[in-house]
Amino acid sequence: MAVIWIPRALALVLLLSSRSNVSGEGSWCYDRAECGPSTWSTREYCNGKRQSPIDIQSGKAVRNSRLEAITLTGYDDNKKLLEAKNTGKTVDFELGEGLRLSGRGLPAPYAAKSFHLHWGNGDSKPGSEHYIDNRRYSMELHIVHTKNNMSMSDALKDPEGIAVLGFFIEGSRMAREKTAEAWEALTKNLKKVSEKGKDVHLDSSISLLDLLGSPDLTRYYRYPGSLTTPNCNEVVIWTIFPDPILVPPKVVAAFPSELYSTDSSSGPHLENNFRPLQPIGARKVEASASMRAPRSAASLVSPSKPFLLFLFVTTLRPFFPE
Repeated sequence: MAVIWIPRALALVLLLSSRSNVSGEGSWCYDRAECGPSTWSTREYCNGKRQSPIDIQSGKAVRNSRLEAITLTGYDDNKKLLEAKNTGKTVDFELGEGLRLSGRGLPAPYAAKSFHLHWGNGDSKPGSEHYIDNRRYSMELHIVHTKNNMSMSDALKDPEGIAVLGFFIEGSRMAREKTAEAWEALTKNLKKVSEKGKDVHLDSSISLLDLLGSPDLTRYYRYPGSLTTPNCNEVVIWTIFPDPILVPPKVVAAFPSELYSTDSSSGPHLENNFRPLQPIGARKVEASASMRAPRSAASLVSPSKPFLLFLFVTTLRPFFPE
């Protein structure tokens, strides 16, 4: 009896293990049909009603006068970028303690834990995840924070457990000198983590604020959404800044050309690591107080009534005696 029971139990364990791995970290990908984004929703996750990313339509965003400038604390500390690791899906940059995000509209202070990026294939194919008015940018930077500095596992259980700041990145020869230098210094580490699983301690003197340049922290969109990678937990408050960070074009080219998605330098390059757009559904995107609502086409072409009256009188005046 025991001889028969052991193989059956072992088979059951293997079966359950294989099922649990379906939603595990290693079971999804970007570049293969059997595990790419089109399959994520069929694996019993990533199929909710507040999924990310989305195309933000500025004309439909609801202006919220309470959404003023966000506050970033510790972002100027050049000792907070600790480690970079190639996960096979992106490069994840670990951040030290003491970086805080706060502001009106957020239910609590949030602590920065890490940041990562999404990209396409250099200048030939942009790869930001979010769009603004149907426009996609070269890359997108995501700075991940947890509510009240809770652990990531606990944050995933809270409907507002994570706050992500999203910044678009665009390759341009107009990049400001200090910002360009910061990004060039950061990308020098990519060769050290070129293969999946490799990590490197960061001893550079750049800060997170150096990478952001001089962002206008009063101009942003906000909406409730999800992580953009499995398990796509719907626990994220997104804050998306529409003004892109300008970086040297070689920075945009470096990510897909110097990184690999496997543990071999002969494997495929790590590129096009973005999730397709998701339906916005019944969600509302809010615009911060300083985001001006676009003027309607009618207001741009239709003259005012006083002006029409003035034009009418001026036109007919020569026909009447003084």
